[in-house]
Formats: sequence, C-alpha cells, structure tokens
Amino acid sequence: MDSGNFIEAEELSEHVIKVDNKYWHYYYRVPKMRTGKKDTGKYQFFSENKVALEKIAVTELETGGFSYAKINTDEHKIVKEYVLCLYYVDDSKKFELANKYKNNPNIKYRYWKSDEDTLKGKYSEQFLDKLSPAERKKWMRSKI
Repeated sequence: MDSGNFIEAEELSEHVIKVDNKYWHYYYRVPKMRTGKKDTGKYQFFSENKVALEKIAVTELETGGFSYAKINTDEHKIVKEYVLCLYYVDDSKKFELANKYKNNPNIKYRYWKSDEDTLKGKYSEQFLDKLSPAERKKWMRSKI
C-alpha cells in the first residue's frame, strides 16, 4: 500500500472510515473484523459510477465481514471504469456476492483474484482488451 500523501480520515458510517491518497480511496472497518487469517486476495467490482462502488464497499465493510477495500481515484483511472477491490481471506464469498449484486446494472462483478495472481501480472482479458499494447505490456509484467 502506498502510504504517501494521505489526508485525514473521513467517517462514512458507524464503522467505516475513508482515507485517500493520489492513487486510491482506502476504506477500513473500525474496529477491524478479526478473523485470525491474513487477506490473500480480493473480490473485484467494476463500474463507471464510483458512488455505486463506494456504497458496496461501505455495506460490505459494515455487514459482510470484510475489513479493508479500495477504489481507484480519478487520477489513477486507467480505463473508463473504476475498480473496487474488496479484500478477504479466501474466495468463499464469491457466489454470495455474485447473487447479492447480480441485479445491479451499474456494476460488473469479476469474482475473486488472488494477490499472487496480481503480483504475477495476471489480469482478465476484459481489462487487458481495453489497454494499448504498451499499457498491456506494463500491466502484465511480474511484480515479484
């Protein structure tokens, strides 16, 4: 996580705060949900509507057992959509989340992505197809 240039935390709900830097809006559940396990990946939601993604983040942090999420800022938007990354310990909630948000026409749900795949530069064809060849090469490089 890039910790530079953070501004003061903003309270969004009883248990959710938002902290920004130039790349990401970070959302945290306070107090953190303690599972005793480390987050190993994220559920991804895409939308041109950042407010709709923020509502999902706050709802899931309040009631879904999640402790951390992030949405890219306007300055860090690669394609026309924003991405919500909702971090969790495993992929056990993939069908629950799919069912919960399947009728929202403003949201595209892409299920689970492990941190390991992110570090290896593995991205979906839906994302890669929207990039120029140079951008595609940059995103597909390994970060390990």
